[in-house]
Order: sequence, then structure tokens, then C-alpha cells
Amino acid sequence: MSKIIFFKMAIVTCIASVTIVSCSKTNDVQPPSSISVSNDLSQSLATTASTKITVAGSTLQLGINGHPLGDAPYVATSATKQIALIKSMGMSWYRFDVQSTSDGSITVPYLSNPLITAADAGNVKLLPMLYPRTLDYSASQSESYKAGKLLGSNFAAKNGSHFDYYELGNDLELKLLLPNQTGVSQADYDRNKFNVLAAYLKGMDEGIKLKDPGAKTMISAGWLHYGFLRMLDWYGVKFDIVAYNWYSEMEAIAPNSPTNIPDITVKLSSLFPGKPIWITETNTRYKAVNSAEQDQNAFLTKFIAKCKNNPQVKVLLIYELFNEPAKNTLEGNYGIVKWTNPFTTWAKKTVANNLTIN
Repeated sequence: MSKIIFFKMAIVTCIASVTIVSCSKTNDVQPPSSISVSNDLSQSLATTASTKITVAGSTLQLGINGHPLGDAPYVATSATKQIALIKSMGMSWYRFDVQSTSDGSITVPYLSNPLITAADAGNVKLLPMLYPRTLDYSASQSESYKAGKLLGSNFAAKNGSHFDYYELGNDLELKLLLPNQTGVSQADYDRNKFNVLAAYLKGMDEGIKLKDPGAKTMISAGWLHYGFLRMLDWYGVKFDIVAYNWYSEMEAIAPNSPTNIPDITVKLSSLFPGKPIWITETNTRYKAVNSAEQDQNAFLTKFIAKCKNNPQVKVLLIYELFNEPAKNTLEGNYGIVKWTNPFTTWAKKTVANNLTIN
């Protein structure tokens, strides 16, 4: 390509009736309308046969995203059934978003307690994505550090017995990215906002580890925003794991962009040689075409294979478990499980049927 590809960034948040917040994928990291990715993606997927997907012979572990603490398909499905479904696909991780109260308690214990119990019984590990609900960009760095540390320490004090890993927010770099910038460089971000956020995340990390000394923390970015994670390293935020969100249109465009990234996992390994990498979100962008399930299966088959080949990539989490038909067309169809009768009976999509333990 002859010009730099800029991605328009936004984060859409929907507030569930049970007061937990879940991230919408409707407007995150979408290519502008002037850039067509469908042809490149279709050509890339055309050569991929429908075969079983396994991580046997590698160190990679598979998991899934879900919204078990608020969204309707999950609230209507018992935690035991969710965990059993995850296990049936050979997955061992479940990532979910969580809000905490001022004392560190999860806001919806009537949903979180059964989930924790079911996950423990089913030997599925939980990854909480903890919202930085007290983050205030008008605060000073010292105030931000204290606020982050209080939130992290209170949450870990209440819940540390259930979790070994914690994700500190999600897509936080989006509010810092300057207009028409790619995110690869520190010059691409609002430095004042970054300093406040970095202080807050430093506090979260230290607060969690103060109360849960064995804890491992991670912070996420997506597309070409690895510059944000490098800045956090330089600032002194001691997060343990690089978390990354990578979708099908990124995979199609990145090799032909000026950055020339044929394999995002190799790029991240070169930038963060001392940190494990987790792909915390991945899937195809939904299009209302007859081949949607086949495209989803083909992309995930190829991308999982790519991650298997990089031993630094430890966990891959697909976004998400269930379709959410009450949401718009894009957000409503990310699931690898679809509803035959909402929300009582379901059917696995092609990729879910192809996931296997062996």
C-alpha cells in the first residue's frame, strides 16, 4: 500500500440492568470505509480447509470471552452449563468483565459466586478484566496512583483466593490516541492523559500484588498500539503479561501495511522478549453472508496455528461464547455458539464443532 493505514478508534460501553458493564465490539478498531479488507481476507481464507483445531503438541492454551455477570444470554444460562460448554470444546480459560464496589467486592455476587464455584469444579481458570472505575484524567499522577492502588488492593483482598491472573482494564489506549495516528510510537499518544493512566495502572498492579503476592497482571492493546504497552514499561508499570486483541481485518491488512507485520505474535515477541503473550480477544468481524461461519472457522484455524508456532504465546481467548441477538448485527454474532431458541437451546457453530482437546 502507498499510504499509512489509520484506524478510527472508539470504545462502546453498554450498561447492563444488573449494574455490571460489558464491552461492546461494535466500534472498536474498525477500518475506515475507504479501505476494503473483504477481498484480501476472502483470498486468505479460501485455502483453509475445515479441519479439527487442536493445541496438542504445543504450550498454547485456549479459552473464551463471555459476559456471565450481566448480558442476557449468559444470565439465562447457568454458570454450570457455561463451564460445561467451555470444557466440551477443550478450553481451559474464561475471561469476563467485572466491576467492583468501594470495598473490592464484585457488584453482582449472585452471579459471580456460582461462576467461581462452577469454574473451580470444572477446572476452568477465570481471568477477570477489572474495570478502573475510579480513574479520573483530571487527577494528578500521585492521586491516580493512590486511587489505582486502593482499587487493586481492595479487589485482590476480597477475591485473591479465586484468581491467579488479573487484567487491568481493556482497550485503555483508545482514549489516549491522537487523531490520525497509528499507535506505534509514543508520539502518537496524549502524554498528559498517558501519565495519569500509567500512574493509575502502576497503582493497580502494586495494589493487587500487595494483597495477592503470587498474582500475575496483564494490560491489553490492539491493532498497532503496541507503542502504548512499551510506554507503560518505560514508565515503570510492572505488568507481567502482554495482552493483545487481534481481529481478522487486522490480520488481512497488517502484512501489506507500511509496518509490514505478517505475524503479530512475532512482532510482539521482538518488542517484549521477557513477557508471555496472551491473545485476549480474537475473531472475525461478522458480515451477513452465507459463508460467515466458514470464514470464522478458517480465520481462527489459521490464527490458532500461528499462535501455536510461537511458544511465547501462552493463551488465546476467542471473543465470545454466545451470540447476543439483542445487540446489533455485528455485536450480536460474535459467538461461536448460536441460539436455536433464545435463550434455552443452542447449537455450536462450525469452529466450535472443530475445536478438540486432542
